[in-house]
Amino acid sequence: MQTNQAIHWAIEESIKFLECATNFTIDHGQFSRQKWDGAWWHMAALYEMGEVTRIPESAIVRAKHLLKTQVWQTFMIATDDHPTSETDKMKLDCCHCELAVFYMILMAYGCDLDEELPWIREWLLKHQLPDGGLNCEPEAYTHSKKSSIISTLPPLEAILFYTNREFTEQEAIYLDEGARYLIEHRLVCSKQNGSVIDRTWLKPCFPRFFEYDILRGMFFLAEWSRRRNKPLPIDVLQEGLERLKPLMEAEGLQIGRQIFDPQGPWGGRTFPLLQAVAGIGFVSPYLTQQLNQVIERLRA
Repeated sequence: MQTNQAIHWAIEESIKFLECATNFTIDHGQFSRQKWDGAWWHMAALYEMGEVTRIPESAIVRAKHLLKTQVWQTFMIATDDHPTSETDKMKLDCCHCELAVFYMILMAYGCDLDEELPWIREWLLKHQLPDGGLNCEPEAYTHSKKSSIISTLPPLEAILFYTNREFTEQEAIYLDEGARYLIEHRLVCSKQNGSVIDRTWLKPCFPRFFEYDILRGMFFLAEWSRRRNKPLPIDVLQEGLERLKPLMEAEGLQIGRQIFDPQGPWGGRTFPLLQAVAGIGFVSPYLTQQLNQVIERLRA
């Protein structure tokens, strides 16, 4: 694990970057999301570390401005969903998991997006498929009707973790159906033949941003059971623990992969904080905390 001093320095570097970051605006073309060194990724890393309050307020203001003015507020499935004016055509077309990550960062900071940007929660709740999940591929809504686990988790987390009141009937069904989807897939498996859909999901990564891994699914189910007062899917979580054992040490849980792996599909430039907390083989205190909470729920 990187030393606390190195992580502290890297946090300060991200804060300095965000204080003067200009790349909240949209850079059209293949790097529009600026993986992995754009402002959103610095903010997401701080959020996942529990350091969201360290984000400069000026960056929060710019982020909200982007969501208010430069995002097309409709998921484009049908022809009528597409923008028609030249101004609207220049706006960013978000996907479910991306939008949910933005939402969680700002809500954790203390913004009331349900008041300021109510369309985001409405978007997330609107796009659940019959199997209980979501999919960032529009064709899934017109053809297969099958969800993607990667697309599903951030929207579920957004509703579960950032509803500071009783869940509405729609939200309760949304969460329960999402949990059913994960349980039926045993976190990582195909419903058809029981095989692991993607073996990289067995290796937790940090920060995750929008990416999925088995611990992310386990933590959601443990929290869903607690917050919704539903039976804990004990066998699914125990199976998940068995799958994580190769990366478990006495000190905690090791990071098994990096979402930004140069040899992988999402390779790209990084920044000091991302490098400081994402080393493969490092015991991650952030992942370990989630794992311990799952284990505590199982013991209880």
